[in-house]
Amino acid sequence: MFFNRLPLLALLTAFCLPSVAEEADSPKWVSAMKKVHEGFKGTSGYVAQFGDSITYTMAFWKPMSWSDPDQYLKDDGLPRHPEKAWKQIIKGAGDEGKGAEAANYSGWRVGNLLKAIPKVLADRKPEAALIMIGTNDISDGKVPADYEANLERVLQLCSDAKCIPILSTIPPKRGQIEAVEAANKIIKDLAVKHEIPMIDFYAQIIARADGGKWDGTLISNDGVHPTGGKSNDYSEENLKKSGYALRNWLSFLMYREVYFRVLATK
Repeated sequence: MFFNRLPLLALLTAFCLPSVAEEADSPKWVSAMKKVHEGFKGTSGYVAQFGDSITYTMAFWKPMSWSDPDQYLKDDGLPRHPEKAWKQIIKGAGDEGKGAEAANYSGWRVGNLLKAIPKVLADRKPEAALIMIGTNDISDGKVPADYEANLERVLQLCSDAKCIPILSTIPPKRGQIEAVEAANKIIKDLAVKHEIPMIDFYAQIIARADGGKWDGTLISNDGVHPTGGKSNDYSEENLKKSGYALRNWLSFLMYREVYFRVLATK
């Protein structure tokens, strides 16, 4: 059986994290992901990275292997860190988490993930997976007919492996906003349908871009990839100009939520 299919009352917003003790206010995905995680016997703390070049780059997630973001956290009801530093808890954030053998690579579409993920799930046995795919799928200006079914299959593969999927919307792309928003609607709908934690990267870029001008600020001059710079500086000022810092921060906040609400509750 796949995830609990009851409607999701509200998607998690990355900056509104309720207290662990407030179970009544917890997002619905908490219960669903606890069921997915039941009986997990894989690699504790291993966070897989499934995606295209926006994931394959060393600017994304690798900072979690050598730096800790604790100093940027605000009091939100959750602990700042577990019994160890985050860089000691999170596995797979270094070089070993990059490349086709880790299920992320330049130019990839969701079909590429379907071919690569089974081996990663079987060999590395990740406890969670950060999933963002779709930027290349919409290169023709529209969402392919099989995109939704293939992405849903990616989620099924993770669930079957007792790996918690963490979905992310794709960022804005120059000249293809309608297609981006169509793909993101599918991503959001799947997150609701299967009660999966989701990061709305697209919405955060739009909200943080100065004057709404994301092209050339949070998205680089190629109109596709997030901007780099200090990708482990999560100050409010830097989150408005480094697209990869913003994605790292949002991904960390969501993983931290999953960690304390699901993974650390045994």
